[in-house]
Amino acid sequence: MKKLLIALFLLISIAVQAQQKVIPLYNGAAPGSENWTYDEKLSLENKNAPLAYDVSHPTLTVYRPNPAFNTGTAVVICPGGGFYVLAVKQEGSDVAQWLAQKGITAFVLNYRVAHSLTNTPGQELNDNLKKVIL
Repeated sequence: MKKLLIALFLLISIAVQAQQKVIPLYNGAAPGSENWTYDEKLSLENKNAPLAYDVSHPTLTVYRPNPAFNTGTAVVICPGGGFYVLAVKQEGSDVAQWLAQKGITAFVLNYRVAHSLTNTPGQELNDNLKKVIL
């Protein structure tokens, strides 16, 4: 019976931990992007490293630890991508989930980035960097 209760507790805590809350940072358009008409997209150029692009409505996604292990510490994670894309998995949700397992509340910031002119923003960013460097 004791093992069953422990297993049930673990399953409930995993389910609670898996539920993230997304908080919009502005009601409507963010200041300076009132005329941005494009919608956020997810590029799967590299399936192991998805990139968010065309982000015009910034949000915070909350990753909470199991209450039994909560340290009372929190951190804001800003995924990289040269203000052109956001490495949302490997520099965002993966890090947040790891921190939550350590008892730390993590907030992943999905901040505004430049508009992409193609459906391959990672390649577009690399091509633009080559023009600047050369």
